[in-house]
Amino acid sequence: MFDAHHTPIAHSQYEQAINQSVMQIQERAISMMRQCDGWCSEQKGAFLVSLISEAKPQVIVEIGVYGGKSLIPMAYALKANRNGGMIYGIDPWSNAESVKELREEANVDFWERLDHERIKRSLIANIRRFSLGPQVELIQSTSEAAAPIQNIGLLHIDGNHSEAMSYLDVVKWVPLVKSGGYIILDDMTWCEKGVYTTAKAGAWLDVNCIKLTEFTDSCKWGVWVKP
Repeated sequence: MFDAHHTPIAHSQYEQAINQSVMQIQERAISMMRQCDGWCSEQKGAFLVSLISEAKPQVIVEIGVYGGKSLIPMAYALKANRNGGMIYGIDPWSNAESVKELREEANVDFWERLDHERIKRSLIANIRRFSLGPQVELIQSTSEAAAPIQNIGLLHIDGNHSEAMSYLDVVKWVPLVKSGGYIILDDMTWCEKGVYTTAKAGAWLDVNCIKLTEFTDSCKWGVWVKP
């Protein structure tokens, strides 16, 4: 890398410039997150931006979009990469599908009453407002019914947290992740009636992928890589 006078810039200076650029992208992405419905923490949003900036995946799939609080920062990171990457957001935006297999009355009540159409309209408005249309394709479908997407570089699983649905998500979609691609499972300690309902999905990932790390902020979430 060279400056305006064609003087070589030291490697440490180059790394500093790259890190500064990623921090600026993170800051902008987090400001967008704050305007979206959802529960993704800012720590997780910053991690997603950093991962996408470094790994530069061409194909990202998110299972469970809701209001786009994690999709929007990922889409912005893709835009900043300038390599034509696309994020596919899969969500039925359906009361009936949201409550499927849930055990806790409070959770069922919340999802039954939720105005999914309002949430989706707000997401679409934010995609337009932030000029992220070329980076995003929304697929209104269940994870089970959605058509397979090949060569996934990053898979973010944050859909229905019941045991059956979260297990289906990993079994169906992780085989579509390319070797070296990343998988993130959200809400690893989601509990209903004393049962950690996403534990089966996490155990499957432990057997079939390589666990890199896990985080605890507003929830516990883990990161795996596909062998």
